Amino acid sequence: MKRTAWNSILVTVLLSGVLAARTAPTGYRFPNEEDYSGDWKEFRDQLPTPFVVREDFNGDGVADEVWLLPASDGFGWALFAFLGSAKGPSTVISLVRNREANVQGFGVSVVEPGPYKTACGKGYWQCEPGEPDVLELQLPAFQFFKYESASSIFWWDRKSAQFRRTWISD
Repeated sequence: MKRTAWNSILVTVLLSGVLAARTAPTGYRFPNEEDYSGDWKEFRDQLPTPFVVREDFNGDGVADEVWLLPASDGFGWALFAFLGSAKGPSTVISLVRNREANVQGFGVSVVEPGPYKTACGKGYWQCEPGEPDVLELQLPAFQFFKYESASSIFWWDRKSAQFRRTWISD
């Protein structure tokens, strides 16, 4: 069986399990096979599901998910975190919304705990007060990126109980 056929099976299995358990926020929908175009199609062998990552991002022992969701009206997209709960439905957090670009130009991937040099630490710009030159992740996080362009890491800040965004490249 060709690799693209396996990728199609993976996407179908992944989406069937998730879609049965949750509903997309109003105005958005979960990606499907027809959405594979542009960079999603071009880089599919390297990143079969560029629109979803699953990990315990907030350290509560329950898996969370982050989704890039196309707008239902076919124009625009949004990045949502679904924080898992052992006692009820997920908490949905809107992280980024865009009405100007195709969703297929963006992707998400898991980032493991550890040190990561930030964009200001790499010299792209002067670090602002409180902006680290090295991001020290204690928990898994996720990278949100524009293919072959800018990249940031969203990470859970335990003190404020919310996601923070740190730029890694411009």
